Amino acid sequence: MKIYQLYLKCFHLDEMKKFYTEDLEMELLSESEHHFTVSAGTTKIFFELDTSIPYYHVCFRTGSKYIEHMYHKLAENKLLLSDEKGHYSMFWEGKQVYFFDPDGNILEILERPFHWGESQPEAGWYDIGEIGMPVPSVKKMQESLRPYIRDQRKDENDTFAFYGDQKGVFVIVKEGRNWKPSARAATIHPITAVVLGEQEGRFTHPELPYDVFVRKEWNDAVPAVQFRMARPTNQMDKIIEFYEEGLGLEKIGGFKGHAGYDGVMFGLPNYSYHLEFTQSEEKVKLPMPTKEHLLVFYLPNLFELNRIVHRLSDMGYKEVEPENPYWGRGGVTIEDPDGYRIVLMNTVGI
Repeated sequence: MKIYQLYLKCFHLDEMKKFYTEDLEMELLSESEHHFTVSAGTTKIFFELDTSIPYYHVCFRTGSKYIEHMYHKLAENKLLLSDEKGHYSMFWEGKQVYFFDPDGNILEILERPFHWGESQPEAGWYDIGEIGMPVPSVKKMQESLRPYIRDQRKDENDTFAFYGDQKGVFVIVKEGRNWKPSARAATIHPITAVVLGEQEGRFTHPELPYDVFVRKEWNDAVPAVQFRMARPTNQMDKIIEFYEEGLGLEKIGGFKGHAGYDGVMFGLPNYSYHLEFTQSEEKVKLPMPTKEHLLVFYLPNLFELNRIVHRLSDMGYKEVEPENPYWGRGGVTIEDPDGYRIVLMNTVGI
């Protein structure tokens, strides 16, 4: 159950942004007066401003060198938490440390092996391996998730259970149970997660503020989770009329004034496969092929995306500058022999 994206609430927005980008050295991907987004390896975390202070448990995974680096940095800033024996550095299948962020969330770092090919980065985060989910009943939550996500752990405990596999887990705990190694009780706050699963699906808890989107990768060679065919136009209104009203496709999204472009997406038949048309502010001549006749593959795993880019580069196909700057924000564009373009986007898509 690979965790691709997490959407969490936060109260001290500016302090949280500073902590995650400076103290934890995560890349800032986007920000506004109400949110910010950072990258922890292959996992993106979206923090949204809230009127109350939430309380989460999140576990980050990295290698031996980086956990040592972060341990000393957190220790210098007096942010580390000790266990009941007074130890700040612990061990659970690898080195382990706990600490608080400015909102008081209890965070964990685990030393774990690298699973994304042979070129292991010397520094940096791998991903998020755990997100805590407090619930009134652990067993009921396990039963609710079972139709959507396969559970290899099969823990049987009334107060605590890991749900998932070695790629990632939900830490399901009974509400009120203390998060190790603190004396703070687990409380329920909104969580939206996008995770890897064996089939597409969406789990929305009927009573708790938990929403889980499950995405399926195609295969090991191209682990994409969404496919978009994109094409430019100078006649957006007529295009929408033709494809929505004439052909009968469902419009599944759109945007206005994004970096100088308007756009619309039609499902084929849904979000997993869809057709996009874009129109720039100024009319442009559209020969065949144009620089925006694209085949787009959504690969949420950054390391897998880089593996494909390196493989194509070794074959002589280098990255080119995208015409629409949107594709350059987390994406890599490469031309095929005929001049048609593919885009590899480091996101789960819409």
